[in-house]
Amino acid sequence: MANIVEVREMSDDKLDKLLDNAREEMFNLRFQKATAQLDNHARVKIVRREIAQLETVLHMRKLAVDAAVKEPAIASALAGKEWRANSHFNYEESAWQVEFSDEDDNEVASALVNLNKKHSQSRKSRAPKKSVQLVVSYEVVG
Repeated sequence: MANIVEVREMSDDKLDKLLDNAREEMFNLRFQKATAQLDNHARVKIVRREIAQLETVLHMRKLAVDAAVKEPAIASALAGKEWRANSHFNYEESAWQVEFSDEDDNEVASALVNLNKKHSQSRKSRAPKKSVQLVVSYEVVG
C-alpha cells in the first residue's frame, strides 16, 4: 500500500476500492488463521493498519466537509442547491481544503479547515464557551 501522503491524494472512489480489498484480504487472513493455514502472521497486523489508515483519511475528509458546511456563510450559499464537496489535504497550511460545487460543476464556495485545533480538556471549561472554530478561512463565490 501507499504511504499516507499518497493515500490523502487519492479519490474517494479509489479509497473505497482499496478499503474493500483490504477488508476482503483481512477476512481471508482470518479464515486462513482459523484453519491453521496462515504462513505470514505479520500480514494480519499490516492489513489491519492499512484499513485503519484508509478509514481515518475518509473520516477526516467527512469531518472537514461537515465543519465547513456549519460555517454560516457557506451554509447560506449552499442552501437550496444540489452540491458536491471535494476535500484534500493542504500540506502548506496543515489543513483540509474543502471545495463545494453545484450540479453544473460551478464552484460555489471553498474553505480551509484545521481539524487539529485543541479543545479544552475539562467539561466545565468547555460548557459555557463556544466550540473551537475549525474553519480557518473561507470564500464564497458569487
